[in-house]
Amino acid sequence: MGTETGEFKDCPSCGSRIAEAAVKCSFCKSGLGHCLGCNAWIVEGTECLDCGKSTAVRVRKAAAPVEKAPPKYQFDASPFGLLPLLAIRFALAAACVGAIVFAVAASPLDPATFFLIEHGVRPPNVGWPLLWGAAGGLLLAVGFAGTFVRRFRMSHTVLFGQPVEVATSLGSILLNLLITAIVLALTAGLGLPWLYARYRRSFYRGCTMQGRPGAPLDFQGAGEEVLGRFCLTVLLLPLAIASGGFLLGIITWMWMKWDQSSLLVPDKHGTNRPVRFNGTFGGYLGRWMLGWLLTLVSAGIYRPWAKIAEWRWIAQHSEVL
Repeated sequence: MGTETGEFKDCPSCGSRIAEAAVKCSFCKSGLGHCLGCNAWIVEGTECLDCGKSTAVRVRKAAAPVEKAPPKYQFDASPFGLLPLLAIRFALAAACVGAIVFAVAASPLDPATFFLIEHGVRPPNVGWPLLWGAAGGLLLAVGFAGTFVRRFRMSHTVLFGQPVEVATSLGSILLNLLITAIVLALTAGLGLPWLYARYRRSFYRGCTMQGRPGAPLDFQGAGEEVLGRFCLTVLLLPLAIASGGFLLGIITWMWMKWDQSSLLVPDKHGTNRPVRFNGTFGGYLGRWMLGWLLTLVSAGIYRPWAKIAEWRWIAQHSEVL
């Protein structure tokens, strides 16, 4: 490799003149050795350019880069696809509130009826049972629209690196409606919390990950938990309305944490594993109030962007155990 003269040689790495017997270059610090094929001086661990052999030191290959495992829980979506779904749900909710106000004004519910009439609320010329029935139907429609919002969210969620697929059949929808009508009629509406938990369970059991069609998600939330949250919602709702909606984040936190912490995700063996949510109340409420402020300033247009940011934050603070 190098041209040798007297007691010196050229370093095969940097070309510097070094002592003939040196096994390490004093300039570039490269380790040197004799080629096993032609006995020329070469850098240890490299192949000889003359005969293709090497020194006694084995040539080391670069280690393959270790691929970082993807997060177990991810979410990302465009707000534009969510915009019409939220608009429809808002319109149905506004109509439901209006129907309730008219139903109260038409019902014999003193002094609430007199209060609404004195403030200019004139109910349509129909019986109050019909107005309450319309309010109940609109409330069910709001819940049905919320199912499409949840479907949008889950269809843009990735679990264990696999996108989630949401299946909805007409038969399951009709069955849920039939069960709802029967239970509400038999319990005078008191069975609503258990129906709510059942809806959640039915929805998540229709969600599967690509490549694992036989292992759907599951949900372990119970009706008793829903009942307690219904009561707290009723107590906190006047405060949330009085604050201009800013404290609605307290109510949504309560429901969101219950929903997220009750979720069960199957691993590659089909075993359901719980989801641990480690987000803080302060972090969520601050983000929610900022989104609500921007929603008010933009006359509601910013709401999809706020929801996408909220769902992305929830996914970042969710861990499949």
